[in-house]
Amino acid sequence: MNLSPDRKDYTEMDELLRISVRCALDNTDFKAALKSYRKLLPIVAPSLVAQMPPLEEAQRALAYAMFREVWNRVPRPDYDWRPRPLPKPERNGPCPCGSGQKYKQCCGPLAGAPPLGGEGLSLLSYVLERFPMAQYKNLPFNKLSPEELGHVASQWLEQDRYDVAVALLEPLLADPAKLDARHEYAFDMLCDAYLELGHPVKRMRLAESVMHTPDRVLKSAAMHRRCTMLADQGEYLAAWKLFKEAQRIDPDNPSLAHLEVVLLISQGDVGEAQERARFWARRLKKLGYGGEKIVDLMEEIAKDPRAFIEAMDLGADMEELDEEGLDDQSLLQLISLVEALPAPASHYRLQPRAGDAGPLEADAELAIIEAEWREVYVAGEDPDDDGVYPWTDTAWLDWLAEHPLAWHSFAILEDLVMSIDYALYDDDELESQLDAFVEALLDRALVLLRLNLGKNEADACKLEWGWIQNRPALRLLGQAIDLAGGTAEELPLLEWLVLTLNPNDNQGMRERLVHVYAGSGRAADALAVCERYPDDALGAMMYARVLALYLLQRHGDAVAALAEAKKRSPRIAKMLTANKPRVPELQFGVTTLGGEDEAWYYRQSWRGVWERSGALDWLRQATGVKTGLGSMPNVGDDTDFDCRKD
Repeated sequence: MNLSPDRKDYTEMDELLRISVRCALDNTDFKAALKSYRKLLPIVAPSLVAQMPPLEEAQRALAYAMFREVWNRVPRPDYDWRPRPLPKPERNGPCPCGSGQKYKQCCGPLAGAPPLGGEGLSLLSYVLERFPMAQYKNLPFNKLSPEELGHVASQWLEQDRYDVAVALLEPLLADPAKLDARHEYAFDMLCDAYLELGHPVKRMRLAESVMHTPDRVLKSAAMHRRCTMLADQGEYLAAWKLFKEAQRIDPDNPSLAHLEVVLLISQGDVGEAQERARFWARRLKKLGYGGEKIVDLMEEIAKDPRAFIEAMDLGADMEELDEEGLDDQSLLQLISLVEALPAPASHYRLQPRAGDAGPLEADAELAIIEAEWREVYVAGEDPDDDGVYPWTDTAWLDWLAEHPLAWHSFAILEDLVMSIDYALYDDDELESQLDAFVEALLDRALVLLRLNLGKNEADACKLEWGWIQNRPALRLLGQAIDLAGGTAEELPLLEWLVLTLNPNDNQGMRERLVHVYAGSGRAADALAVCERYPDDALGAMMYARVLALYLLQRHGDAVAALAEAKKRSPRIAKMLTANKPRVPELQFGVTTLGGEDEAWYYRQSWRGVWERSGALDWLRQATGVKTGLGSMPNVGDDTDFDCRKD
């Protein structure tokens, strides 16, 4: 029997480990914890159980062996974040599994079974999942391995949980003076998380901060990162200068090879890159790196640099997508399924306490359905990867028809909404039908959310984003708000999400709520939301505060707030007041804090609110823009703007 997960069973094993850790931490008595684990095992890991021998005694022994491994390795917050392993059972003593037999006759033969999840697996991620993100900054980092925290973050990045990884790693890396080579992987992961979240300024500042660490290895790694950023911006002189400095500090670092070749190719010096790749291949072999991937890569570039250039070009991914797309039969099947949706019912448990609903825990029946769904439905962003494009193999449609309970799962509903984003089609009528399909799914998600909250007496409670079980429901609500944009339904949904369910606003919806309030003549409510987040430095929120104060006729306060807003995001004021501003260079998924792209997005979203309320004319006067009605002196600094003048 294979206890280590292959790719197919990864999701099931992941959930089993999560449950195992929960059982271990929720019980101080091993036998009680084992009893809970055995009860949940067939629910969360039916495929694994199916591989077990049919005899009850053998199943009990295997369950004991697997759970003991978790119990002995899981770090316990109440035990100074150390494991509390069980003593080794005596051969002739009673078996700890509770069978009543001697250990040597029961579970003893399985003592050498492979560890659950494979060698080297960290259980820390499952422990940290039990804490809200806001508490990560209070973790005892001096008692936790930085390498392990880096691997925890890596696991979360693979799951697209970038905000959680950031919440964990930012306090870990806050003080460069306390960092060393052990923090290199965590540093890399935080850089990657910032990149995915579209935080270029934070990524730059992190790299520059870590460049001042006293540790040579970590300093060099930070220089490499910063060098790459400079190259991406076309600042090659600065990039080469930093490369030379990194080379001086750590001349034998194999990463220098990749960095130098990338810099040369980025500048178009393909021939030179080929020569340097040859040099690095020889040098790295002499340094003892023969057989490693970096040497193989250098040898490949030395032979054919064009292959490396093509491998670096990610722009053609979608162009090479299989044109199979969404066929008529699949559409008809979708429509028929939606038309026959079962009546909504509650299949989630909540434990409301002190205004917090806790995690949305699927009941046993729905948990089995969700586990099966993860086996039949596979989706991802790389359509060239086998099995990731959901419309290539639509067996999941047949599965849905056979499992009506699936329509009660927030996670499955979210996958189905996402499946439309992957669908390839070029037909207006088809687009209309798919839009109706998405609307039906989102309406159902709202009904289910209200139903589950009501059944669990959690109507007025927070549904914390920190619990990953809550995120599909919260994300679906966010998508419903997008769909309702500009209608009477938008504001109540926004209020529900921001003011009740997710007041920490991990989804960034407060900006929208404030401006909808302002556009609805509810300036006092708009200002109240701004004041709920007193430390908010987002340009959009600072200008929203200016707008609210103006609408309340608190013009003196509005002028003062505008001065502060211009210090933080001066380009927003200029972009708002410009008649025909030039569209800045935009990068999908990335917004530069204080940049022209941020200002452009704000103008596109909210200029109408400023204009209809009369606040735009006031802003022109307050910033010294000529209007024909006279002007007021400039407010704030004299920042030079890049936007085209009126």
